[in-house]
Amino acid sequence: MRPGERWLTRPVLAWALYDVASSAFAAVVPPFFGLYFVSAIASDLPGAQTQWGLIAALALTLAGLLAPIAGAWADRRGRWLGLLAAATALCVIATVAMPTTAPGKVVWAAALFVAAQVGYTLAVSIYDSLLVRVAAPAHAGRVSGFGWSVGFGGGILALATSLILLRGLPADAQAERLPDAFLLAGLLFAGFAVPGLLGLRHLGGPPAAARAFALGDAYASVLSTLRHWRRQREVFRFMIAYYLLNDALVTLLFFIAILMRTRFGLSVEGMLSLALLYHVTAAPATLAFGHAADRWGQRPVICVQVAILGVAILVLGFGTGTGAALAVIVLLGLVYGSLQAVCRSLLALLVQPEKAAELFGFNAVAGRLSAALGPLVFGAVAAASGSETVALVSLLAFLIAGAAVLGSLRIPAPRIVSFASDGARGG
Repeated sequence: MRPGERWLTRPVLAWALYDVASSAFAAVVPPFFGLYFVSAIASDLPGAQTQWGLIAALALTLAGLLAPIAGAWADRRGRWLGLLAAATALCVIATVAMPTTAPGKVVWAAALFVAAQVGYTLAVSIYDSLLVRVAAPAHAGRVSGFGWSVGFGGGILALATSLILLRGLPADAQAERLPDAFLLAGLLFAGFAVPGLLGLRHLGGPPAAARAFALGDAYASVLSTLRHWRRQREVFRFMIAYYLLNDALVTLLFFIAILMRTRFGLSVEGMLSLALLYHVTAAPATLAFGHAADRWGQRPVICVQVAILGVAILVLGFGTGTGAALAVIVLLGLVYGSLQAVCRSLLALLVQPEKAAELFGFNAVAGRLSAALGPLVFGAVAAASGSETVALVSLLAFLIAGAAVLGSLRIPAPRIVSFASDGARGG
């Protein structure tokens, strides 16, 4: 990309539209399925939170193990969109089937959630890797932030429709109606994903060796990358940092609704209202942090975001009353999504374009394995100590360690080149 060339192109808009689609799922299902499982499926029985932690860990681990193989296959075949569409379909089908769950159907509910989460994780891994093809390195921060920012629109729409569904219901009956909200989220995911995928259909093309590259070759490529990891030293160091930071992020995602109910006594309707506040706060904050990353660099911006996230965890652990709940949501709105968006742009600067989907897949392994560990550790610490506050404070150790690893990372200056195909320049 030449200096002065615009960054908001047609492929960027199509890419961002898929962020709108995936956010409809992310805003409703991962945060609230745990609450639905604990209160409605497991009927608040002892050990229900630990059981939910195991289910979340299984989903994240399975998705993380599959992501780099799928990414390597997509890189060499040059068919990112076909794999993205298949993973999206898996997530959508499992999500719209969630109303078929019922109290006591633990295995069926777990199977649907695992399938939906695996599909979502694989889809987002491929989608994230396309950042190197729709944006020049000098604009990676703002494009990533733009996608994440407009993506919150899908979350706002999903949450608003969920609130309409639950409005007027008694507080003790609201959790049982959550599957209807999951159904709507799945339909919204599908509705926005289709035009987003169609807008990206001309992005790049299959390489010359595509026909000869099978799934077994993808597995071999992943093993080769692991054997020669020193060639991607900074990428893997980044993944260690992201592993640690993501432990806190995803643990909060899977337990925030449960914590809001137990610590602040909020109803499902009240939590959905706060989730809307989060999205309204997060959209402009994510866009602003993305521009800041391009101007001042990803590392200092991430350090500021980690500090704000630490304050949010402390308020959640020690605060009381409605004011504390509002403060937690606003603080998380400032940095939860924007931190991931800036990290996504940093990884885009580090990866080789021809291995982008595979390396983003490896990042999914780091993110999902840490996320799998996070819910397990949180549930175990809470059970052993009898205190959710102690479990929350333990997350700060991961944030501090992640920031320390990030501080030692060698980050290249943005190059004045384009990874986008001719069709990705927009018109």
